[in-house]
Amino acid sequence: MENATQNPLLRQTPIRRAKLHELVARKIEDMIQAGELKPGDRLPSERDLMSAFNIGRPAVREAFLALESKGMIVTENGRRARVRIPSVDNVFTTLDGVVGLMINQTESLKNLFDARAFIEAAMARHAARAIDAARLAELKAALEANQNAIGDGERFMQTDIAFHRILFQTANNPVFDAVHTALVGWLMARWRKIDRTDAVQTLAYKVTCKSTGRSKNATRTRRRRPCIST
Repeated sequence: MENATQNPLLRQTPIRRAKLHELVARKIEDMIQAGELKPGDRLPSERDLMSAFNIGRPAVREAFLALESKGMIVTENGRRARVRIPSVDNVFTTLDGVVGLMINQTESLKNLFDARAFIEAAMARHAARAIDAARLAELKAALEANQNAIGDGERFMQTDIAFHRILFQTANNPVFDAVHTALVGWLMARWRKIDRTDAVQTLAYKVTCKSTGRSKNATRTRRRRPCIST
C-alpha cells in the first residue's frame, strides 16, 4: 500500500456522502439556475416529489427548508412551494439569522456600525454631486422632522431612519435601498436599547447635520453654511 506521506491525495479527508435532502435541493436549484423552473413557478407537491425521487416526506421538507434559506423558493401553508422572484432584498433576508448571531458579539456589532457609517458617508458624497432639487427638498424636510422629534425617543429614531432612507435613495439604485433596509432591520433592536436622552438626540442630529451639510457644500466652498441649503 502506498504511504500517505508520499502522496498528497491520500492525505485528504474522506469524502462525505451527500444526504438525500441535499441531493433533492441541488437538483431543484440546478433547474432554477438553468431556467427550467422560472420565478413564480409552483414546484410539484411533496407527494409527487416523494414518488419521483423515491424518498420520504422529511427529506422533501428539509430540501425545501434549505432552498428557502437561500432565498430561492417560498413555502406557504396549504399551497405548493414556488420559485421566488429574485430581488436584492431576498439576498439580505437570507443573512438575517447569521447577522443576528454576529451582532451579539461586541466586535462584530462595532464592525457593522462602522460599515454603516462608511456607507452613509459615501452616500452623502454622492448626494453632494448628484442630488436634484426635488430630492434635496425631501432631504431637508426629513432632517427638519428629525430635529423637531428631539425629546421623543421613538419618533426621533423613526425620523432618523426616514432621513437616511431618502439619502440612500439619491443613488437611484435598488441595491442601496436594500442595504439601508437590511441595516435598519439588523440594528433596530440595538438602537432601541440605547438611552437616547435629549442631549444624545441633539448630538446625533448635529452629527447628521454636519456630515450631510459638509458633503452638500463640499463642491462649492469651505465657508460655513446652513445644515442643508437649497
